[in-house]
Amino acid sequence: MKIDAEVTPEARNYLLSLLAKQEVPGMAARVYVEKGGTQQAETCLAFCPPGEESGEDIRKDFDDLTLYFEAASVPYLQEMEIGLHGEGSLQTLTIKAPNSKKPATPPKTFTLSQDCEALRVPYGNSVTLPEGASVSITQALGGSFTVNYEGNLYRLSPEVTRNLGFQSDVILFEPPEDGLISEQQCWDAMRLVYDPEIPVNVVSLGLIYKLEIDQERQSVRVEMTLTSPGCGMGDIIAGDVKGKLLQVPHVEDSQVDIVFDPPWSYDSLDEEARLELGLI
Repeated sequence: MKIDAEVTPEARNYLLSLLAKQEVPGMAARVYVEKGGTQQAETCLAFCPPGEESGEDIRKDFDDLTLYFEAASVPYLQEMEIGLHGEGSLQTLTIKAPNSKKPATPPKTFTLSQDCEALRVPYGNSVTLPEGASVSITQALGGSFTVNYEGNLYRLSPEVTRNLGFQSDVILFEPPEDGLISEQQCWDAMRLVYDPEIPVNVVSLGLIYKLEIDQERQSVRVEMTLTSPGCGMGDIIAGDVKGKLLQVPHVEDSQVDIVFDPPWSYDSLDEEARLELGLI
């Protein structure tokens, strides 16, 4: 993975002077984006002592200045520039990151930059896709990817896709002023969970049967089903639902139970799902 970034000579010299003042041999700096791909994105520059960089970070040297770029932030840091503004004691660093607020769009085909743990779809067994493998994305929704490798489908988790430098579907809910769990936000969160084989979220598929909110315990319980009782991805999808619900403000605990009564059928699809699947 490469990073397209520039540091002006003036900014490089200023940064080197700041690093030297830390009196730590080998001191570098690390660049990352918080809430990348959203309007709340913030580009950050921090001191990075030797050994504190992540193994996934992208290193780039600007002559004698070393910068580490967080792998998950790389899509948002492309074409960035670090400059220097002002004179004398009023000098300050400036960071221009024109892509920090743009959602990261993955390419249709890319080469894995590292070994990646994946789940084979629809069986659910764990495999390792090797570094250097060329994969094509068949679905990139909800933060996870479904990729085709040598004729088989595999699911890459949101954690793996972030390590590869991609990020999507960031949840940024405004906490309700009344301090209560919002039912609407729970439904919206679950709409960010997708079947690995079908480009439709679990709510539109009609997989969510029941949502219960316990405001006193700040917990949420969901009953959901699967399109097929034999689906090997059931626990993974349920885990995704649980994880998304935990990102809803004031939710401290979430429970997801898989049930098969009543059995799922195409009658459960909402209009959005029918349109996506060409059934209308």
